[in-house]
Amino acid sequence: MSRRELKKLKEREKELKEREKVKEFEKELYSRECVAQSINFVVGEANKELPALFDREIFSCYLATILARDKEVVAVWLRILQGRCEIYLSKNSDWLDEDIEYIDNITKYLKNISKNAPVISKDNERDFLEAVTIYCSTKLKSRLKKLHDDTEFYGDNEHVKSFSDFLSVRVAIIGNAENTNIITISGICKEYCEKIKKAKIESRIPSEFLRHIKKVSSYMASAIGIVECAPHIFVGKYYQKVY
Repeated sequence: MSRRELKKLKEREKELKEREKVKEFEKELYSRECVAQSINFVVGEANKELPALFDREIFSCYLATILARDKEVVAVWLRILQGRCEIYLSKNSDWLDEDIEYIDNITKYLKNISKNAPVISKDNERDFLEAVTIYCSTKLKSRLKKLHDDTEFYGDNEHVKSFSDFLSVRVAIIGNAENTNIITISGICKEYCEKIKKAKIESRIPSEFLRHIKKVSSYMASAIGIVECAPHIFVGKYYQKVY
């Protein structure tokens, strides 16, 4: 085994251990009786589309993705009540002032997007995406680094080459690599994931490489998914709830 392969193996073992820790954190968070924070969503009475569009599990995953800043784990629980939806949040560390400010901001942006629907609110969508990018930058950059390392390690694989070519073309269309921000790359990864899923070739791609593409793509996918849900709900105020 070459030094490069040995290094990759050690990184893989480390990542597996981290994933096991995350699973343990999730079990702990979801089992807690005391939940530190909650967001209150009030459902519009005239809206008949919500039940079909509002997939609780998917929406919870979207929120969990954009609420985890670094190595922290966030648990999201949705409670559907008559005329409203309550979203309870818990994580494996304290809620800081910057966390509260971030949640206040994204709640405000989504409320404005909801109020302006069906008119597209470009300014609010841009501000929402920018807030997500800044807040999640540490974790997203870490995942981009792993994806970059995979691209070099599996460089001879035809599907990895295909991804590299796809990324280069999309970056060229946008402008250049230096001006392409991390959330844009997340969006390109999202496009690529949709492309390979449609082509039904996921099973031919190195599993570790594919997993890292999906992790990077999850940020843009989550942001888009949340924005698409916004017109179908009225976002109420954020408040602290202690049991």
